[in-house]
Amino acid sequence: MDALHEPLLVLDEDLVVRQVNPAFYDTFSTTPEETIGTPLFELGGGHFDHPALREPLNTLRHDGTAFEKVEMDQPFGGMGRRVLQISGQTLQVNDDVSERILLAINDVTEPRRLETELRRHAKELRQSNEDLEQFAYAASHDLQEPLRMVASYLQLLEWRYKEDLDETAQEFIDYAVDGAERMKALINGLLHYSRVGRKEGEFSEVDLATTLADVLEDLDRRIEALGATVDVGSLPSTYGNRGQLRRLFQNLLENALTYAGDKSPHVQVSGEIQDEGAAHVVVEDEGPGIPPEAQDKVFQIFTQLDPHGSGHDGSGMGLALCKKIAERHEGRIWVESEPGHGASFHVILNLSPGPNP
Repeated sequence: MDALHEPLLVLDEDLVVRQVNPAFYDTFSTTPEETIGTPLFELGGGHFDHPALREPLNTLRHDGTAFEKVEMDQPFGGMGRRVLQISGQTLQVNDDVSERILLAINDVTEPRRLETELRRHAKELRQSNEDLEQFAYAASHDLQEPLRMVASYLQLLEWRYKEDLDETAQEFIDYAVDGAERMKALINGLLHYSRVGRKEGEFSEVDLATTLADVLEDLDRRIEALGATVDVGSLPSTYGNRGQLRRLFQNLLENALTYAGDKSPHVQVSGEIQDEGAAHVVVEDEGPGIPPEAQDKVFQIFTQLDPHGSGHDGSGMGLALCKKIAERHEGRIWVESEPGHGASFHVILNLSPGPNP
């Protein structure tokens, strides 16, 4: 007992203190005269007289049932408010159960304080994220109408005064309309991005093969116009939000079609269930590839999505949205690529059935 650093008490059958170790004296700033021979519930002015401790002690006295980590949260003289975990058992001497009880005391005040602080910070962070997502949703939604008016009146100006505009004025209008269209694409992307954060839709069993088939049907005209081929391997079912997973496939396929280089796009989509039950989906293209220094940046929000240097403009939202959807499904996304050898986008979806996240 003397060698252990946690406070220990030995009580008799009447719960009177018969022995303590030095760690008890140090922790509670008491002396042998104030401790030995004193009933447990009178120690320190009754600090150990706590309802949480009385019941397990009575059970231990009557039938020998040990208890662990009974928690007491209350003020202690000279120590302030403390949180103690107390474990108790009967002592054995020569294989016979004696009329002695051993109590071990563990002060968990600091870990509990840190846990409370972490929970508070986590709550504040969640609230902050929800506020930001709500702001992004509201701002992007409210920007739609004024932006539509800007584009409409620019086009009306071009149509009505076309004969009066010189080449420079026409060029200025074209730049303005193009900027409005790109802003519209960015706002739409921001809307989708904020909706994922706002936990839109229900979660259920999702057949990824059917989901991809719907996306390919939507992209059919573009695939045909580009002379592209999309080879689809086996795809598993997973648990998640069908609308979000459909957007994930659509963004990855549009990315592969856009950055195909000079040749007709060729895209391969496959998937499998890993040993731990997560769905692993791979979308591969044969485009120019992505330089190593750009492979992390392509998933950042508002980052220009032209890592290939092909001259294509992007909204900076597509792959960022894919990343958020993957994380929403307790997974992740990454790219493997070498310049000149295409790119493979890997997605892990690891959301399990249960209450909607």
